[in-house]
Amino acid sequence: MSYTRLTPRPFIDPDNPPTGYLKVGESTDQDRSRFTPQVWHFYVHQKYLIISIKEWVKLDDSDPGEYVIAQYEFPIAGIQWFVDTIHRFQLPADDPNAVPRDAFNVREEIAGETLGVTRGAGFGGQQIPGYSFDNLNRTEHSTVVPNGHRCQMFKMGDPWLFENGLLDLFQEIASRHESGEF
Repeated sequence: MSYTRLTPRPFIDPDNPPTGYLKVGESTDQDRSRFTPQVWHFYVHQKYLIISIKEWVKLDDSDPGEYVIAQYEFPIAGIQWFVDTIHRFQLPADDPNAVPRDAFNVREEIAGETLGVTRGAGFGGQQIPGYSFDNLNRTEHSTVVPNGHRCQMFKMGDPWLFENGLLDLFQEIASRHESGEF
């Protein structure tokens, strides 16, 4: 299935976000923080949740290294849908709201963009199962690969999501949106 590709939002530097970007949280992916902390920053701007990371990348000893930014963008209206869908994956198989056991992803159009949740065997790193929050209308992009060919898939391992507070952060952001804070 083909989806209309939307223009990626401008990159933001998590250390120095532009005026008007409201920082609503940050979270560290402990499973992928072996060499440097994988700290993800969460911003709200113009009805979007922007998830961004800035990392120092050095390919080998002869490489001086550089900062690289990766970024994911979702309509803020889709955050509660994401949280609810993760819970649907956790329901008993006989629950009418459960995601069918043979389904690995769920998709829905929200605020004009097709969002998805996908279950993956290695989404949290090597041999760590998890989920991804997908935006099928936006291609992956970073300062290294500005125009990727795949949709944006923000991958999260089960430990990060359920034990280290990431799902709680998504729920807090959704609640703040629902209360009209942004």
